Amino acid sequence: ILRGSKDRAMAKACLVEGTASLQGGFVGAGNMRETIGLADGCELMGALTRFPDSDLALAVTSGLVRDDAIGCARDIVSEHGDGQGDAVEILCEGFGCVGNEEADALCSALRRAWSLLYVRQGSGVAVFPYESAFIHVRAGVPGEPALFRSALTLRVERTMRESGVLPKDAETEPCDSVWNEWAFLSFLIGSEAKALREGDEESAALWQDRSADFVCAHVSQWMPDFFKRTAEEVDRLAEAGKIDVVAKRFYGALAAYGHLLLAALNEREGLQQR
Repeated sequence: ILRGSKDRAMAKACLVEGTASLQGGFVGAGNMRETIGLADGCELMGALTRFPDSDLALAVTSGLVRDDAIGCARDIVSEHGDGQGDAVEILCEGFGCVGNEEADALCSALRRAWSLLYVRQGSGVAVFPYESAFIHVRAGVPGEPALFRSALTLRVERTMRESGVLPKDAETEPCDSVWNEWAFLSFLIGSEAKALREGDEESAALWQDRSADFVCAHVSQWMPDFFKRTAEEVDRLAEAGKIDVVAKRFYGALAAYGHLLLAALNEREGLQQR
């Protein structure tokens, strides 16, 4: 759970509209601070979208998740706009606790919410956390989606292999899970930052192109709708009394933070004129 690339502790306001106040404040690829911040933000999302564990719960109760999310966002967002710092803090409020929640109780609440959101219940899966399965359902294709051997999942796996990496859970989870795609983006953008630090512009451009290609071919094709559906389902579950306020705040913040990172990735792509 700890954020290693800048030696800081790991890491919505419940309103997704908070992201809108940050639009236009992003800086293009090639700026070291923003590039590292974006790599770290993607790494953070890779951790936060996984099934919650005790380490995550401890990081939430101690305030580390909120602090790290704010740190990444401040690195990503330009400092030139008025009120950017306040907007970032509001966006990340849901990653913190509102009272004296115990880590064990929080972990149970987050696990329940995660399962209701992303795991098959009696009525089916509310929101598939895998690219191929999510697109299958969104397109209205009949039948159950194939999780491991779909053509789309295999393309994601091939792209990762070509970059020299595979997820640690590749044998037990499809490579196109939301957490694996965020982790892969963190690797690509982190490799770009490393090349920039070493003054290797040619290598930096290569990694930049790889991340942009992955965003265009995969991330942008489903994650905006994935986070929209997550936010909608969180509200529905909360209204039905199936999740508590802390879980609602956390997964509301997760959806809003996902939109923030996606906006930053799209801005990079636009500045590259791709």
